[in-house]
Formats: sequence, C-alpha cells, structure tokens
Amino acid sequence: MRGSAAVKNWARVHLFRTGTAVLTLALLGLCFFYSPALLTWWLRATMRVIETVAGLFPYPWGDRVEIAMRALGGSFWFLITSAIIMVRVVFWLIAAGWRHRPSRQGPNGGEFRDARSD
Repeated sequence: MRGSAAVKNWARVHLFRTGTAVLTLALLGLCFFYSPALLTWWLRATMRVIETVAGLFPYPWGDRVEIAMRALGGSFWFLITSAIIMVRVVFWLIAAGWRHRPSRQGPNGGEFRDARSD
C-alpha cells in the first residue's frame, strides 16, 4: 500500500508541474496573438533583471553572465520560468483561500446534509 501512495503522490506532483507548464505556454501564446504589448513588457522586464544581476558581478564576470543569458537563450528560459512561477503563485493563492474558507457546519458541529443524499 505504501508504494501505491508514493506513486499516486509522484503522479499528482508531476501532473501539477506539467499542467502549470502547459498552461503558462498557452497563456504566453495567447499573449502573442491578443496582447503583444504585455508580452513585450514582460520580455523587457526580464532583460532588465538579467542586466541588473549581471551588473552586480565584477568586471569580466558580469559581461560573461549577460552574454551567456542573452546569446545562449537564457533570457528565453528565464522568461518561461518566471512566468511558470507566477502561475504557480496564483494557484497557491487560490488554494490558500480555498483552504481558509469558512466551513459549512450545522448547529451540532457536523456538516449540513442534503435531504436528497440519504
């Protein structure tokens, strides 16, 4: 039984990871067609972050980090990764709100039951 629970947990975790990645890519695709200004702003914001972080390193290393991030496609992966993190934070906020919602309890402390469910 323990192995089955571990497999179910592994599948749940990876299904969530894959789902958030696919949803993020779909949202980026929708932004490409319906709101290119928002996608342009996001690209520029990620490039500013790369430039700022690279500027914190001493002379030859800062330039090398910036070149690696820009020329080797690191900016693209940084864009996707940060977007996935944002989607997961939104999901986390929804889940936290869902967990902290007031429960529907009857006067005896038990849950209300639908009369048709008996």
